[in-house]
Amino acid sequence: MKSSSSPRRAPHLASLLVAVLTAVGMWYVVSVRDRLEAQVEVNIDYFGIPSNLVVTDGLISKVLVRLRGPETLLRSIPQQKLTQAVDLSGIKKGDTIVPLSGESMGPAFRAFELVDVQPPRIVLKADTLLERSVPLRAIVDSPLRGGALTVENVSVSPATVVLRGPESVVSDISSLPLTIMLDPKAAGTTVQQIVTLDTPSLVTATPASVRVQYTITSGRTVISRRCKVELSVENRRLYAVTPDEITVLAEVPEALAKSARYLSRLEVSVVPPALEPGQHAKVELRFRLPEGMTLLNSATEEVTVSRKKK
Repeated sequence: MKSSSSPRRAPHLASLLVAVLTAVGMWYVVSVRDRLEAQVEVNIDYFGIPSNLVVTDGLISKVLVRLRGPETLLRSIPQQKLTQAVDLSGIKKGDTIVPLSGESMGPAFRAFELVDVQPPRIVLKADTLLERSVPLRAIVDSPLRGGALTVENVSVSPATVVLRGPESVVSDISSLPLTIMLDPKAAGTTVQQIVTLDTPSLVTATPASVRVQYTITSGRTVISRRCKVELSVENRRLYAVTPDEITVLAEVPEALAKSARYLSRLEVSVVPPALEPGQHAKVELRFRLPEGMTLLNSATEEVTVSRKKK
């Protein structure tokens, strides 16, 4: 006995029609209705730089991308900063222009119409990467005036380093200056220091730091100086200090023991506490020493600060 299948197909056709209409409606909502524009900030990461080159100029950290698309998709863009990788494997020595077009911005933006990218291109300058061994040139410096310290047996280890950087910079360096700042308090002793090398921009040194050794042969001596106690307060006339002068013992480089200009930089001060008129209090002294001076002791560590009566 035959039976007709036509009545059974009709519900399936209706369901299929409903599904198609639903899909079209969703496509309209997502792709057509309420199209907006938005501007997003995109961080730039670089990769693929040839091993024999170094980029000396033109690298930027971010671009502004203007997008047009459905409101639903635009609002789905992550709130955190976006990142785009840029391939630099094709750059050459000299200037290279790297366009930032829709094709180069990657799959993250393919769902949108890319209206504008600022800047629209990156102009890079690259130079050949050069390695060169150069000697270190020691420059002895002092925080004190010239001649106050004498030094002998200055040595640097290692005496040479390998510089790595742009050929235009490294090729002009015949020696690398190394400033050795003397310790004025190390008279009669051999000092050892680890000094980090200072290299030009984009140039690295191997090793990055060296060991320095020197001996300060100039001596130190003890001086006694009478100093006035200064009030560190705006209205000084409202206060009195007892005693108003103290004797300070200090050790200084021999060459500066009679230098009035150097010794005058020794300052003694006191900060008055909160006092009512007629009150007084014991207050610790504050010492300001010039470079190379060591405080040994003072005859008075505290003074009395009084607030005058009105």
